[in-house]
Amino acid sequence: MYIDIITSFLLVFGALLMLIAAIGILRLPDFYLRMSAITKAATLGLGMVLFGVAIHFDDIGVFAKALIIVTFLLLTSPVGAHAIARAAYKQGVKFWGKTIVDELELLIQKSQQLEAEWLNDKTNLIVGEGLILTLLKLPSSHGGSFNHALAIAKDISLVSPAKGHRLMGIIYSKMGRKIAAEQFLNRACIDSNYNNKSVYALVGFYTDNNLPIKALAILEKALDIHTENINFLMKVIYLSFDFGVRHKFGFECCNRVITSESEIQSDYLLEAARYKRFFIERLSGKVE
Repeated sequence: MYIDIITSFLLVFGALLMLIAAIGILRLPDFYLRMSAITKAATLGLGMVLFGVAIHFDDIGVFAKALIIVTFLLLTSPVGAHAIARAAYKQGVKFWGKTIVDELELLIQKSQQLEAEWLNDKTNLIVGEGLILTLLKLPSSHGGSFNHALAIAKDISLVSPAKGHRLMGIIYSKMGRKIAAEQFLNRACIDSNYNNKSVYALVGFYTDNNLPIKALAILEKALDIHTENINFLMKVIYLSFDFGVRHKFGFECCNRVITSESEIQSDYLLEAARYKRFFIERLSGKVE
């Protein structure tokens, strides 16, 4: 009885989703919206129908085949839809007239504008950094280029070694060249005397690669130089709490925030007090 109800529900709801997808193909106003309908509603609908059939036959072989088909659908449908939509965009297939934002087109326009400004004045480091970050967001098929971004970063390093090395580290990190990224980000910290941007770039690199101990070590070096930097102190507290490492260091930073003589936002004081209680419990062994 219950199996029949479940089977009927899956079959009817799956068929309804495929009907919605079919209506979407006929009624939606542009290629990209129709692509969305066919890949989402139809895939989910077909999956529900297949599972409904498998439950109805109550056979392990039928269920295994249904599971394999649904798995391949979930693996291939999003990739295929992305590839087709990307090819259509590259070929200039137009959006619906009421589409509000084309983010990729905006990025392309921004990169072209920044490129012109950079070629006009290669001492404008703000423009150079903005161009690099834009190039890293763009796909290679639409102007994104690691090599071009590196060339700009090298030009920037001639004017500002700290900024240039930081940007080179970010680029190498995006390329997956972790050793080079770490080297340049470390050089940026040294060149800049551990300023906020350089430290955060290196700390972000370490946390992205699940290396919290190294991230905290960099923050410790930075705090030796900038002892009253509340942002560094709070970053230590957050990392120590999130990754469950170096609780004693986190506790010390809580105390430094609470007893600091500089003006501090009340939110920071409240957070430091709250985290301090946690670290006390950890250090005393009250929390498992």
